[in-house]
Amino acid sequence: MTSTDTEADYTAEEIKAYEAYLSALAEHNITCARAGATTKQKMDAAFAADRALKHFCEVAGHTPHSTRSPEDIRTIERLNSQKNDLVEDVRSAWAMIRGAYNMEVIDTLPDGVDPADHSAFIRLLRDAERLLDRALDKADHA
Repeated sequence: MTSTDTEADYTAEEIKAYEAYLSALAEHNITCARAGATTKQKMDAAFAADRALKHFCEVAGHTPHSTRSPEDIRTIERLNSQKNDLVEDVRSAWAMIRGAYNMEVIDTLPDGVDPADHSAFIRLLRDAERLLDRALDKADHA
């Protein structure tokens, strides 16, 4: 993709910031090409160009020196938020299972319930607890 493949409407503020960046970059190039320019002068010009680039990127909505687009950053933030919500749901489910165990009614076979069905229920509940334990351990160490 070339620059001619992209058409965008730029704001006056974006254009002004870009032109300021180009000016600072040109000043840096002139300073560096000038015979007798000191390293300090060259570095000052380089940092001025960098500040101008950062300002331009900020005005244009881009993170300077980042490989991630603003859309990527928003997606990452959204996914992290969703992950945090899931972790809290897992913590709640784990606490509910632990609470049910602590009521000491799960291990009691109710009247009229097939012992094999009750045993399968207990096994499923304990397996779910182990899965939740692993999920929380991963979340706590991520």
